[in-house]
Amino acid sequence: MLQEIKSYLSSKLNPAQPSIAIDNGRAASPANITDYKKAYMEIEIVYRCLDLIVGACVEIPFLVESDTVRPPTDRIDKLLNKYPNPHEDKFKLFRKAYLDFYLDGNAFFYYDKDASKIYHLPANRVTIIPDERTYIKKFVYNYGIGSFSGTTTNKSIEYDPDEVIHIKADSSTSEFRGDSKLKNLQRLLDLYYSLIDFQTQFFENNAVPGIVLQTDNVLSKVIKDRLLEHWKVAYNSTFKGARSPAILDGGLKVDKLGSATLQELDFETSVSRVQEDIAKSLGVPYVLLKSGNNANLEANEKLFYNHTILPVVDLFASAFQHFFINQGLMNIYPDKSNILCLQADLTDQATFYSGMVNTGILTPNEAREALKYPVMKENQSQKPENGAGDMDKVRIPQNITGSATNPTSGGRPSGPKPKKDIGEY
Repeated sequence: MLQEIKSYLSSKLNPAQPSIAIDNGRAASPANITDYKKAYMEIEIVYRCLDLIVGACVEIPFLVESDTVRPPTDRIDKLLNKYPNPHEDKFKLFRKAYLDFYLDGNAFFYYDKDASKIYHLPANRVTIIPDERTYIKKFVYNYGIGSFSGTTTNKSIEYDPDEVIHIKADSSTSEFRGDSKLKNLQRLLDLYYSLIDFQTQFFENNAVPGIVLQTDNVLSKVIKDRLLEHWKVAYNSTFKGARSPAILDGGLKVDKLGSATLQELDFETSVSRVQEDIAKSLGVPYVLLKSGNNANLEANEKLFYNHTILPVVDLFASAFQHFFINQGLMNIYPDKSNILCLQADLTDQATFYSGMVNTGILTPNEAREALKYPVMKENQSQKPENGAGDMDKVRIPQNITGSATNPTSGGRPSGPKPKKDIGEY
């Protein structure tokens, strides 16, 4: 028995994996993301921010590099950038995945090895079953009644670990599932709902004078309740949720009902401040959501891509690279050349590459390729006798300049070099 235990311990990939699996429970079930979906559908600033983030992430393609033994570059590039499956294009597939990543903290893809296609799995229905020896035993897609029970029933589909690509956000509570990006916004979301609800009630109910019924007689509780009920039925034009009329009997008088005004409550400033905090928490500069001519718009766009978009796309690229690493891949990373705000100015690029070519560091074709121009072939390039027109050769600078006023004049004389006289140095 002891020998079997030693053999079992020595065969594990990670000695701490049994403890990790036990600490995280028998199954890592999806969290309830109904509130986050509600916030995405109802709060305009959340919808706008996530729409901006998802749109920016989807526009960045993946660059695929492979070794020379088994190059799967074309197949994986087609899978991730052009034709993921027969039913969805790249934008439709990845928009759902990036949105899942923000709302649920996880994104799942099913990889069909036979057809070499990938499909999206809704994150809020995927349960992860940990393994005590490796890492993940299986993925379970639950559907129908009891989808979130965490148990394998007839209404579920099981996937092997090598069939599912999992992208996980950070989590301080689970080793296997990430937390929603909106989780830390719960306080701001509750505050936003409270502001909007209070504003609605103010306009519907408190923006009109309160109703006070006065009498010099002393009324019993039965008569008061009957009077209030009759008032509500007879005068049903009051808004939903309006305050009940007040009854002052026994000659009591009211001095002041209230002096709160829209300007004193300052709804617009409060709501705008909460919206700005929500946008900053999601990593979206608030200036990108406002209209008008902003001098620092370009700097905020760079900040948005460098600190919000690229880390998420890098996370997806790393997951794809880890999944396809056994198929001969070397690297998968986002193509930053498609991000216009991260590119240098065209004038600066032209000056830089002109200097690199004229100083003999790059060939003209290498510079053309870096600037996304087609490479000129041998029959397209002019070839003078001195070979200066060869686009695939490094130009050796002569360090000879012409006249300051006319660059075409001056420099080395043309024709054969004159012979030196005897005694000339």
